Amino acid sequence: MKIFVVFIVLGAFWYKDVDSRKTSRHHHQSNYNKIVGGHNATIEEFPYQVYLLVSKDGGFFECGGSIIGNKTVLTAAHCLTGVSSASVRLGATSSSEEGEGQLIASSKLTQHPRYSKRTSDYDIGIVTLERPIKIDGVKTKIVRLADTEAQVKPGQSVTVTGWGVTSENGDSSETLRAVDVPIISNDECRKVYRSLTPRMFCAGFPQGGKDACQGDSGGPAVIMSDGIQVGVVSHGVGCARRGFPGVYTNVASVRDWIKQVSGV
Repeated sequence: MKIFVVFIVLGAFWYKDVDSRKTSRHHHQSNYNKIVGGHNATIEEFPYQVYLLVSKDGGFFECGGSIIGNKTVLTAAHCLTGVSSASVRLGATSSSEEGEGQLIASSKLTQHPRYSKRTSDYDIGIVTLERPIKIDGVKTKIVRLADTEAQVKPGQSVTVTGWGVTSENGDSSETLRAVDVPIISNDECRKVYRSLTPRMFCAGFPQGGKDACQGDSGGPAVIMSDGIQVGVVSHGVGCARRGFPGVYTNVASVRDWIKQVSGV
């Protein structure tokens, strides 16, 4: 496999979509946990998860995504901004091991037409693949999406997965990781994020310590008890900071658009 070098400059307010330092996907090492406060996982546990590598401004950036159709991946709109091409790795626990899983290039990248870079509203996008995914139900599986009328409930736990960095200055993980975080009410979250819209919800612990982070963006937030994806990792302030939960795109609020574009 080619060695991809990732270039990024991070501010305090970041999108959770990129590696946080120049790093070789084959040679970087870290002593930290990936996904902040999370644990190692396997693709068999989360077969809908995909690793998204996008080409932008002469560099490569990483995001997450989920399988929603045999040629369709759901991700965040900001992962696709200014992107010239993208590839997805599916059915693999490792983001970099040669020969593991399926590697498929994109044929079309679609951002929600109302996506706002300034507010992160409508932060949802679709990657259409150039050929069908081999869905085996073990390492690759289509995730169920929340219906239009579905509501996220404060206190419910969502499981977030990805290969993102461990901390605001950590390395990205080559092994899939997962973390469980509770949904908090929009009223409570709006005390921190005043620009929160009905297309968003927040999840995290008041004390911090567990969160998605850079590289996890676009990845799924799933209620595991019923296997339904209710959110897409969007943005936040720092990683797992006390008092700053992660912000997710509410899938139900954009479900009609997803169906219109993808047919699923």
